[in-house]
Amino acid sequence: MKAARASLHMNVSPLIVAAFGQAAQKYPEIHRSWITASFRVGSLLPNSLLSMCIQRDGWLDMVLRCMEDELAAGSHAGAQGEYHFQNLLSELWIGSVYETLRLLKARKLMPDSGESLALLNDLSLIRMPLEKHEIAKDQALKNPLQMQAHPPNNERTDFYVYDKDDPTRAHIMPRGVSPRGSVMWQLLDVKANQERWVERRGLSDRLLSLWCANIQAPVA
Repeated sequence: MKAARASLHMNVSPLIVAAFGQAAQKYPEIHRSWITASFRVGSLLPNSLLSMCIQRDGWLDMVLRCMEDELAAGSHAGAQGEYHFQNLLSELWIGSVYETLRLLKARKLMPDSGESLALLNDLSLIRMPLEKHEIAKDQALKNPLQMQAHPPNNERTDFYVYDKDDPTRAHIMPRGVSPRGSVMWQLLDVKANQERWVERRGLSDRLLSLWCANIQAPVA
């Protein structure tokens, strides 16, 4: 009984430190890739904390990969608490890596390759509904959209009109879980006039491939 009571009063900080440490041990190659990326990309903006920011994103990515593996394996299937926090961390990761790519593009520090622009576009299409509660780049809409809530409640309120000029407009982006246990979102790409699903883990793999293979540190 005493042991059970003690477990309820465990300090949170050591548990968080242990989770990040275990994630790094499970993914040593991913850890090294994030460190490599942090120095290569961070060196493009000297005298800044960009390298540290990228390493923080790497730590978060490794923890998320562990949570994704556990969800895919059924280790906490149906445990809403774990999935809730996986969602939370996934959204934080999206916003942070988007800002890094946006900064690099705005400062003309990254090559305008097809992959770098495609990544930035995908991250933007996810971030806008998550953080601004609207369809990304909705000013390109020529007419209001007929929308259906997801998941539907099978009621009349499932159907609504999205008008870019309406200050109360809102968009809840459909989300799901990939076979790898990763959060994925259904993007609405107004300019391309298409909908598609994008997985968080897939974005991370693409980002590491881009940063570790294509971006070179400037010559001093």
